[in-house]
Amino acid sequence: MTATTVSEFLESDHRRLDRILGQAIDSVTSKAWDQAWSAFAVFHEGIEKHIKWEEQFLFPAFEDGNGGLAGPTEVMRAEHADILRSAGNILSRIRAKRDCLEELDFLTRLLSAHNLKEAQVLYPATERILEGLGQRDQLLQQMEAQF
Repeated sequence: MTATTVSEFLESDHRRLDRILGQAIDSVTSKAWDQAWSAFAVFHEGIEKHIKWEEQFLFPAFEDGNGGLAGPTEVMRAEHADILRSAGNILSRIRAKRDCLEELDFLTRLLSAHNLKEAQVLYPATERILEGLGQRDQLLQQMEAQF
């Protein structure tokens, strides 16, 4: 993945994860459990990595640039915990070949709202902070190195 900004990098990963989640949903809908397992396992690994990028790199930069203010990032961390819990439950249900369309719908709605907040508020604010500190390119390189 080649991105010129941290926001572009993370939003591109959102789109990639959404596509994989869509494949998993299609497979669960058609009860193609092996395909559902493969797709959702890739999604699960990807969402864990994405959250790690945000919590390890992005959130500390936002908090540092805002004098330690962690209110918005606390909300995002709580939502991350909800996302990971939901994804783990779905993974277990798919492994057991049990219907989980309701859970997948919940996760999809949760991710949609969460990603919108990040893309419209958190990413642009952090991007401005990083640019002001001259650290945007460095942070982007660190994240890309772990892709």
